[in-house]
Amino acid sequence: MSKTTSLETHDAAEEPVENESDVFERISSLLDGWRARIDDLVVQLDLANLDVRDEVRKSVDVTQNIYLAAHSKLSDARANTSSTLASLEKGLKQLLRDLGRAFEEAEAVFKRARES
Repeated sequence: MSKTTSLETHDAAEEPVENESDVFERISSLLDGWRARIDDLVVQLDLANLDVRDEVRKSVDVTQNIYLAAHSKLSDARANTSSTLASLEKGLKQLLRDLGRAFEEAEAVFKRARES
């Protein structure tokens, strides 16, 4: 009895199945991109006036905390190879969505504060 791999059962019309290393690299690259965007927002915040900094700092802190949670989850997953790739990806995708929303909120607060 031959063992069927996910590549063999994967429909040709769908995206190719990624191996664990590829998933880690893709998610790591996404996190690197978010880190750069967060750092850029922090630089803009540091250059802004004091009133704006106080108002926006809270939103930026939330964004950074979500980034750190996603980064930590990725690091834990790399160390714990017994976890399933699908559950890892699902959890990280949710954290990345949360990160995107938090970043957009922080950016919106920053823009509103600069306009006032």
